[in-house]
Amino acid sequence: LEELIIEFNSNYIHDIPDAIKINLINLRSLKLINLNLIEIKNHTFIKYRKLEQLSIIKSHIKSIESDGLISLINLRYLNLEQNYLNDSSWNSLIKYLPNLETLCLSQNNFNYLKKIHLKYLKILDLSSNGLQYIDRNIFHSLEKLYLQNNEINSLQLTFLLSLKNLKELNLDFNRLTFLPENIFQTNLNLIYLSLQGNDLNYLTNYSFYGLNNLIHLNLARNRLQFLYNQQPFQYLNSLKILNLDRNLQMNITKNILNDLSKTLIELSLQNCNLTKINFSFNFLFNLQRLKLSSNYLKELPKNFLNYSIISIDLQRNLFTSIPQLFDNNSSNLIDLDLSSNQISYLNSNDLLKYSHLKTIGLTANPLDCNCHLRWIKQWLKDNYEQDLIKFLQWTCAKPKYLVGKQLTTINELDMICNESENIEQETTIESTLITILSSTNIPLASIKTNNIHNSTIESSLNELIIKDIIFNSNGILFISWEYMLLQLPKYYHIQIYDKNHHHMIYQHLIDGRQQSIEIDMSDYIEKSSSIYIVCINIEHKKYCRNISLKLNTNLIKSASLILSSNKQENEQFIYLLGGILLGAILVCSILIIICYYRLHYYSKENLSQISSINSDEKKSLKTFYYHPLNIISYPQQPSSNTSECSLHSSIDTNHLTNDPYHIYQQIPSVHNCQLHLKRTHILI
Repeated sequence: LEELIIEFNSNYIHDIPDAIKINLINLRSLKLINLNLIEIKNHTFIKYRKLEQLSIIKSHIKSIESDGLISLINLRYLNLEQNYLNDSSWNSLIKYLPNLETLCLSQNNFNYLKKIHLKYLKILDLSSNGLQYIDRNIFHSLEKLYLQNNEINSLQLTFLLSLKNLKELNLDFNRLTFLPENIFQTNLNLIYLSLQGNDLNYLTNYSFYGLNNLIHLNLARNRLQFLYNQQPFQYLNSLKILNLDRNLQMNITKNILNDLSKTLIELSLQNCNLTKINFSFNFLFNLQRLKLSSNYLKELPKNFLNYSIISIDLQRNLFTSIPQLFDNNSSNLIDLDLSSNQISYLNSNDLLKYSHLKTIGLTANPLDCNCHLRWIKQWLKDNYEQDLIKFLQWTCAKPKYLVGKQLTTINELDMICNESENIEQETTIESTLITILSSTNIPLASIKTNNIHNSTIESSLNELIIKDIIFNSNGILFISWEYMLLQLPKYYHIQIYDKNHHHMIYQHLIDGRQQSIEIDMSDYIEKSSSIYIVCINIEHKKYCRNISLKLNTNLIKSASLILSSNKQENEQFIYLLGGILLGAILVCSILIIICYYRLHYYSKENLSQISSINSDEKKSLKTFYYHPLNIISYPQQPSSNTSECSLHSSIDTNHLTNDPYHIYQQIPSVHNCQLHLKRTHILI
C-alpha cells in the first residue's frame, strides 16, 4: 500500500492509530482528516522514510514538537491547513524537511513570515491567516505565493524584491491602498497577479513597471480612478486578460487601454456603474471576449468592436435592441448574451448578419412574441445547438394570451400580429344590403356586397374571394370564401376590426384547408358600432370586406320574445316535473308511516290477547290429587301375541259431582300387555 486517505470522527480519535504508524511503513502518500490530534509528538513518523506527501487537515493541531517531523527527509508535499498552528511552529516545520517543495498552511494562526531556509520550496500557501508581516529575504526559490485574506498593507510589499522566480502572486482581500512604484521591478517572470478586493484608489504610470511577461491581471473590487492622461498599463507588453470589475467610480478612457491594443484578449468591466461608453473598442485588435454585464448601458458606439471578437456579455443592462457592434458582416462573433435587458423586438437583419453566431441569450427580456418574431424560431433550428434549445428561458411578455410562455415551445401559428392601428383601406362600397330573414326560430342577417373595388388590398390575381357572410341573431357570424390557386396556404389569419373605434376585436388562425368559419361574436359586437371590417390574411396579402349591420329591431324583439316564451315553457315544464316528483316522494313517505304504525298496533294487540288467555287458564285450573283407579279388567281369549295385564285404579269421586276434573292414569311399563279400553269401567 502506497497511498492512504482516512477521515476520522474527532470526538473519538485523539491520536494517529498505531496500526498506521507501525504497519504501513511503505506509504508514499498519507492523508488524515478530522483527527483531534492537538499536537504532533516527537517521532510520530519515525518509520515513514518513503513518505513523499503528507496531509493532516482539520485535526485541531496547535503545536509541533521539535522532532515531530523527523525522518521525513523525502517529503515533498506537506498540507496542514485548517488547524491552529501559530508562529512558534516555524522552526519545527522546516527543521527536518530539506526537500520540501509545496507547503500549505492555509487557515491557521500565523501572523508573520520570518526568514526561513527551504532551498527547494516552490509553492507556499498562507491564505486566511491574519498575516501582517513578511520578512524581506524569504524563499528565493518560490514560484507561487498565495497570501489572500490577510492583513498585509502596502508598506509590507518589499518582500517581493527578493522573489525573482515568482510566477503567480495572489494578494486578494488585504489592506493595500496603493502600489509603490517599481515594486515589481525584479519580478520579471510573474505571469499571474491578483489584487482583487483591496482599497487601491489610484495607479501610477510605474505601478506595474517590470512586469513585461504578465499575462493575467485582476484589479476587481477596488476603488480605482484614472486621470485622463494616465497610462498605468504601458509596461504590460504581454497582458492578455484584464479584470476591472466592480470599480464603481472608475472613469475609463481610451488612453488607459491604448497600450494593450495588440495583446489584450479578454476585458471585463462588469458592475462598474457605466452609463455610457464614449469611445470604440475597435482599436483592441485581438480582443476576443468582452464582459460589460450589470451596468446601465442603453447603447454602444457604432462599429464598437473589431472583427476578432467571439464573445460579448451584455447581461443586465438597459438595451432595447441588439446594438450595432461592427462596421461589416465579417465578424467572428459566436456568443452574444443580452439576458435581462429591455428587448421586446428583434430585427432579423441585426442577427442574421452574424453568420458564425451559435448562442444568443435573451432570458428575462419582455419579448413580444408576435408574427415579427417567427423568424427566430427558424434561426434557432438552423444555427443553435439543438440539445440546448430546450433549456432556453425566453419568456413572452406580449401578447396577453402568450404571457409567461416560452418562445421556444409555442406554436408559430399562435404568433399573431395585433394590428390595432387604424387600417387605411381604399375600399368603396356602393351598396351593402343587410336584410333580416326569418327562418323558423332563427332570424338571419344576409349580407350582400355589390361593386366593391379594392385597389390596394386585393391583388390582380384574385387569389381569394370572400363568398358569403351570414350573421344570425344568436351572434354567430358565418364566413365562407374560395381560394383560387392550386397550392393551398399553410393557414388563414382571420381578423375583424371595429371601424368606428379603430381597433381589432377578434383574430384567429385556421388551417389552410378550411373554406369557412363560424365565429361567436356575441362578446365582441358593440352597441355603439355598426360598421366592421372582416379580413382574411394570406402571408402578406389581405382581403377585406366592410360590413354594415343594420338589424331589424322589431324582429329581434319578437325573436327575443319567442326565446323568452320558450324559456318560460321550459321553466314551467321543469317546475311541473319537480312537483310530480316531490308529490310521489310525499305519498310514499305517508304510506310507509301508516304501514309502520299499523304493524306496530297489531303486534301490541296480539301480545295482550296471549297474556289474557294465560291468566284465564291459571284461574280455571284446579289441583286434583291422583287416586289409582280400580279398573276392572275382564279376561279375554288368550292370544299368541299378547299377555294379560290387569290395571287397578281407584279414586274417590264423591266430591266431583259438579266440578270439572282431570283424570291422570299411570300406565305401567309392562311388555306384552294389552289394554282393552272398551272393557274398562270407571267407578264414580
